[in-house]
Amino acid sequence: MPILRHLEENNRIVCTARHFVETLSLLEQNGIQYKKFGEHGGKSKLMKLYAFAERDLKLLLGMPRFDISISSNYEAPQVSWLRRKTSIVFDDNDISPNWLYAKFASHVICPEAINKDAMIRMGIKSQKLITYNGYKEDIYIASFKPDPLFLDKLPFKKFVTVRPENLFASYVTKGSKSIVPELIEKLTAKGINILYLPRYELDRSYVGKQENVYIPDSPLNGLDVCYYSDAVLTGAGTFSREASLMGTPAFSFFAGTEFLSVDLRLFSENRIFFSRKVDEIIEHLSGIQKKEPDLTRSIIVQKEVFGIVDKIVNR
Repeated sequence: MPILRHLEENNRIVCTARHFVETLSLLEQNGIQYKKFGEHGGKSKLMKLYAFAERDLKLLLGMPRFDISISSNYEAPQVSWLRRKTSIVFDDNDISPNWLYAKFASHVICPEAINKDAMIRMGIKSQKLITYNGYKEDIYIASFKPDPLFLDKLPFKKFVTVRPENLFASYVTKGSKSIVPELIEKLTAKGINILYLPRYELDRSYVGKQENVYIPDSPLNGLDVCYYSDAVLTGAGTFSREASLMGTPAFSFFAGTEFLSVDLRLFSENRIFFSRKVDEIIEHLSGIQKKEPDLTRSIIVQKEVFGIVDKIVNR
């Protein structure tokens, strides 16, 4: 959103989105007008391919005239290439099938921690790669201002947040089991309040009627969640990175078998604790302390990225 707000001062912006979990409702909460193109394909590879092709076609036929596309997906650079327009792709994932956009993207902007050799092996030419000294989450964390009324939405003031793994994702081995039921049980036994953020209806079955577990009725701002949580325990990479960069103790129990280079960097710097063993997580949780958020570094990263984008847009 900060890049959108930065560019709309001097440009006409058209925002597109697909329907997936809380995406559309969060755009609406933030007052961002959008054009909806397509749905998420689910876990089936065949349905993913169908949804991908359908979104591609809908974008090609339905998008109004534009000069530059800025995205973090595969479809926008393809549509831009077909329309002979410049495309900018933001990417911090060096294990996904980036060859799907490699030929079509004009510029690929990545964190410095990314595995550049892996990106090049997928067909992204080295001259297209532009890196910045930070993480993609820094770009929007830099503009974050906490909602002073956020805690009024919750039944408790002190809590940890738990977000389940995405077992429907293609990067998760078929048949993988969630550790969340055991994690919830052992956190509850210690009397710890839990803000629980399920992805799917299946995730709701992981909890019972524990009084210290709260599931919100509508999507919450993820950065407010990170800011006010005593710790964030999640199966999602982005959420753990957001928490760690804000100074909130971050725990990852990611269910995939491969890790992004950005996550490996944060693991090695002890900014995110990774484990899929519940007892290890509980033990580490008892020995950590939350830090005061310091957005100074993120602000520097955001300024660097704005400069990169402006240089391309204003050519």
